[in-house]
Amino acid sequence: MKFFTVYTNPQHPKTVKLVPNGFSWLVFVLGAIGLFIQKSWIHGLIIFSLCISIRFWLSPSIAILILIHFLLACFAYQFQRAELTLSGWKIKTIVAGRNKEAALLRLCDQYPDLSQKI
Repeated sequence: MKFFTVYTNPQHPKTVKLVPNGFSWLVFVLGAIGLFIQKSWIHGLIIFSLCISIRFWLSPSIAILILIHFLLACFAYQFQRAELTLSGWKIKTIVAGRNKEAALLRLCDQYPDLSQKI
């Protein structure tokens, strides 16, 4: 079972965002580019500029670069949550499901008033 944090925004009443908890394989493989794909623009720009600076100034070994990608992947969804909070989204609840669709169905079952908005 995966857990998803549900975000709602009063300015966008028909939109609900589900952010998974855990490790992001996309960010582990792609690094800062994966943050852009997950729409973590601010953190993606900061991390991308840091990675370029580290790569050219320090010339680290491949093991250090893999470690950086691993740490980014561990915190990628935290970055996404922080950016949603900065944009005015509020945490509604946390739901569990096998995938995003199952979690959305469980959310609609638990909150029928929210399912009418979707």
